[in-house]
Amino acid sequence: MQLVKLQRHFTEVEATGAAVFAVSIDRPDVAREMRRDMGLTFPILFVPDMQVIRALGMKGEGMDMGDMGYVIIDKRGLIRERKVDRNFGDNARQIIDLLEKVQREA
Repeated sequence: MQLVKLQRHFTEVEATGAAVFAVSIDRPDVAREMRRDMGLTFPILFVPDMQVIRALGMKGEGMDMGDMGYVIIDKRGLIRERKVDRNFGDNARQIIDLLEKVQREA
């Protein structure tokens, strides 16, 4: 449901110049179905080996899957914010504020 809540703010997120995508260990067919059923307009990347999730520091503690949250990477490829946030969709306004800040500093 957090992805759906984030989707509701997609226009505002996109206005900051950000690219949005979800990362999942789910099979591509499962991710496609989830994207369709949830009405998401951003992609869900299939990462079965957890390489990207680990590289972004988003592996869940005590579990072999990614934790919910977000990572903001600037245009130079630097991680500007990384946060485990199981309510990230509810906190979309905070994410947008961070994206706007990163854009101003670019």
